[in-house]
Amino acid sequence: MPVREPLPVLRPGRGLLIAAVGLALVVASLGLLVGCGGKSTAQGSALVRASYPGYNLSFRYPSTWRRRNWCWIGNNLYPLTLLSTAVPPACHAITAYNQGTPLPPPQRIRPNGVAAWWLAANKAGSARFEPNTHVAGRPALVTVHRQPTRRTAHSYVNCDASGPTQRFLQALIRGPSSTVHEVQLGAVICGPNFAAGEADVRRMLDSLRFTR
Repeated sequence: MPVREPLPVLRPGRGLLIAAVGLALVVASLGLLVGCGGKSTAQGSALVRASYPGYNLSFRYPSTWRRRNWCWIGNNLYPLTLLSTAVPPACHAITAYNQGTPLPPPQRIRPNGVAAWWLAANKAGSARFEPNTHVAGRPALVTVHRQPTRRTAHSYVNCDASGPTQRFLQALIRGPSSTVHEVQLGAVICGPNFAAGEADVRRMLDSLRFTR
């Protein structure tokens, strides 16, 4: 289900707020189509590095994917970025008159495509989970299940003309601090070649690194 927050207020520690605001100002001055606190650096021909210093994390993703950092900060959940093999929808910030674009926004993905999104959460907004693996040295719960490709109350990103089902990979990872208590990855993977799309998502997940 996509993430919505009523107000763009960041409640964790002051350092996280200053980092996020400072990065947002840099982005605005450059006129880039990015959101809260991200940057990219090419790492060879196949991967691109996305770094979020304000949230003490970075990861790499396929260079053929398109990325749009999200444009608002929530109370407990902090949307970071949307990655997609399609053109990512625009992000509209929260205002006094609307709730802003949710993450993920409704999107249609072509066969063999992928849409993935990252979020961070503080302790107050984090859900408890039982880990089944480790990611970046931290306890994590990684699951994959099938969804119908038709739009449902729990499925806002849907595969187009790729069969009756799609795969949804979710990763919940315990974060490095009380202000970044949990990191979340969600990804919709379209067929018919599910294996290739899932391999790309897992490669991105395996590249996650936490910094201090």
